[in-house]
Amino acid sequence: MIKYRLAKTTDAFSLARVHKKCAEFQQDGFFHQLGILFIWRYYKIVLSNKNSFILLAEDQNGLLGFHSGTLKAEEHLYRLKNNRISLFLSVIPELLINPKLFFEVYKRYRYVSNKNTDIKFGVNEGPRGEYWGWLPKSPNPIESLNLHKKWHLIFKQLGVNFVKSEVDITNDRVYKSIKIMGAEILSEIILPDGRKRAIVQYDLSKLK
Repeated sequence: MIKYRLAKTTDAFSLARVHKKCAEFQQDGFFHQLGILFIWRYYKIVLSNKNSFILLAEDQNGLLGFHSGTLKAEEHLYRLKNNRISLFLSVIPELLINPKLFFEVYKRYRYVSNKNTDIKFGVNEGPRGEYWGWLPKSPNPIESLNLHKKWHLIFKQLGVNFVKSEVDITNDRVYKSIKIMGAEILSEIILPDGRKRAIVQYDLSKLK
């Protein structure tokens, strides 16, 4: 039986583990390359943000998937900026193994720090859906759509009318799923590494 609940700070490592496993199956993914230590630290920060919400789906064996996001993307970016030193220290082991990662890390640091406004990675203000992941080999993958819907319904109950998020166009499964769930594609951006990313928006008034 699958249960849903909001994440707590003690869930940070489980979130990191699931995120890394999911991202490894996604074409052209970057985040998982930063290592489990970095992802764990990242979710420790996210869970300390007062406007961030992470909904978990779990069964008797543990975490199956989660959906994260925030009411204020600007707060999320501000907190990452303020914790940039600890985040950088946590990624050093992966940089030693693969020094080429340094350039991608630096680009994202410039974006988070607002030092290069020409670089765009995604939504940077207002309500934002962040990461939606479901373990690839877990049972009941259809429940991932229920997880996605339940997370957005929480935001609707909080009085939010629209939620934006982004998805890599090469991620066919997620790209098709968000269209099934009623997302409107607002624009497309090209990431510094050449990937195409769509900025999408959900009208929560249409969600029941």
